[in-house]
Amino acid sequence: MDFRFSPEDEALRQEAIDFTKKEWDPKGYGDGEGIYYGLSWDHENEDLESLINEFEKKLVAKGWWTMHWPEEFGGKDAGIETQMAYREGMAYAGAPESLGGGLVAPVLMVAGQQWQKDYFLPKMASAEISYVSQGFSEPDSGSDLASLKTRAVKQGDNYVINGQKIWSTYRADWMHILTRTDPDAPKHRGITYLLMPLKDEKGDYLPGITVNAIPDALGRHRWDEIFLEDVKVPANNIIGEENRGWYAAMTTLSFERSNIQGPAMLLRILDQFIDYCRKIGRLGEQPLDNPVVRNQLANLRLEIETMRTLSFRVGWMQSKGDIPVKEASMTKFWGDQITQKVYLYLSQVLREYGNLLPTNKLKVPLPVNGFLNSNAFLSRTISVAGGTTEVQKNIIAQRGLGLPR
Repeated sequence: MDFRFSPEDEALRQEAIDFTKKEWDPKGYGDGEGIYYGLSWDHENEDLESLINEFEKKLVAKGWWTMHWPEEFGGKDAGIETQMAYREGMAYAGAPESLGGGLVAPVLMVAGQQWQKDYFLPKMASAEISYVSQGFSEPDSGSDLASLKTRAVKQGDNYVINGQKIWSTYRADWMHILTRTDPDAPKHRGITYLLMPLKDEKGDYLPGITVNAIPDALGRHRWDEIFLEDVKVPANNIIGEENRGWYAAMTTLSFERSNIQGPAMLLRILDQFIDYCRKIGRLGEQPLDNPVVRNQLANLRLEIETMRTLSFRVGWMQSKGDIPVKEASMTKFWGDQITQKVYLYLSQVLREYGNLLPTNKLKVPLPVNGFLNSNAFLSRTISVAGGTTEVQKNIIAQRGLGLPR
């Protein structure tokens, strides 16, 4: 494996950094430094959401938004190496988004019906639709997603859905949802994947849909829960085949694991922290004057580079057409551990300053705009979200090391 970018990809990486510094202006929402590295998020900030969509449309005009799409769907069929160079540069520069279509576009290209491709893909390519809510997790079905209980019953030309989903945000107009259509089948079977409208033309939730905001520990609107009561969804909205939705969903999730943005974000945080320490003394003492601190920062830098290398390995396998299973779990597991270590250590080094939050109004600059403490606290959740540490270890042990269950 050669983890060096080609001269062309390296030039694209630098162009992405320069473009973001010039074109992304959050107009005071976090002052542009670190806002997208905050694990807390407020989905009721409509002004900020509008600014993000404006930036997405700039990426559309640049020709970058769907560079990863196949040419037959209007993309550039950019290789994995090119995508990784570009996404790494965008993440390090602080871009809120880099590529369009999310997890939905790829599965529609593979398993979607023609009308779904004709309706959704052009709107995603133009950033008119930049997000489709995810209806996967349930209160009792997180890491064991196949145990989901949300029920869909076929009645004529519709599926009637009853159940609950959680840990996403349901502010979009559409949701891609996993439902159980055959309760007697083994749990990985009997699941059907649907595209479900959430709102009417006026922007109101459809009958039978109730959405409640879930605040995080900082009081921000970070997640939602949604309750579905006799909600009718046209049977023609199915993705793939009835009772085989699990396999289509795995196509979706296979695009979720390389995480090249993660190490780029952490490297940006580390660089911002070091820059902050050079400018601001703490109780008359510079943290960087302490050899123990310098040594630990060097260790963190090496661990971030290890995380980056693991991400590159996943990308390298994908470029060869291989499916990274244990390798993706290694990336997820290591990335969670290092993210927690970075935020916890940096906030501890700054003592009282490490307790500051983005909402604190002080005359002195905040370290990484106050996100260190909030992220140190909220980073504990990432080893649960998206697949727990225990699940990742089991995959590594069983599929990587060949250990018995």
